[in-house]
Order: sequence, then structure tokens, then C-alpha cells
Amino acid sequence: MNPNLNTFLKAGGVGSLLVLLPDLIPAEYLIYPAWLIVGCAVLRAVIQPPAATSRWAPLYELMSATGGCIGWAIPRLRPGITAVPVAREDAAKVKAAIPEILSKPSATAAD
Repeated sequence: MNPNLNTFLKAGGVGSLLVLLPDLIPAEYLIYPAWLIVGCAVLRAVIQPPAATSRWAPLYELMSATGGCIGWAIPRLRPGITAVPVAREDAAKVKAAIPEILSKPSATAAD
């Protein structure tokens, strides 16, 4: 059995596939997936997440994952996720208050 194939079969998950993927692509073409990953990471940092109900949310999540925003590197701002830090002991009270807060009309700025 080919040693590279044996290593591939032992390793499991998407992470190991990403590690082995550069071996499958000729060296002169590796710049294109690298730029795709860098481009997705830059766009992820610049573009605000869409609403969870938006048709762009799945594409945004795919762009985020392609840019390496997975696992421990997952950003706080995501479609359908709030980014308000709350103390753990207050989390239940805050979750209960969210519908009430969202139903109030926005305050207008005074001139």
C-alpha cells in the first residue's frame, strides 16, 4: 500500500484533508487556493454578517469557513448570533429580555 494513502486513511476529518490537499495540487497552482482562503478571510473581516433569515447567510457561512473561521477561530459576529458579552449568571435573564428589547421602537437621536 502507498504510504501516502495509508497516512490519508489513518487521518480522519476535514482538517486532515486540508493538510493533505496541497500534496494533491501541483505546486504551480497552489497560489490560487491560497489566495481564495486569504480573500475569504479578508472579506469576512470587512463584511458585516447578514441576518440569519437572509438568502446570503449560507454563502456568508461558507465564505467564513473557507477563510479559516472555524473551531476556536470562529468569530463572535455571525448570522443569527448576538455579540453582546453577558456574565454567565445573567444569561437566562438576558435571553428572556431579548424579545422585549427587540419589540421596542428605536430611539431617535435628538437634534
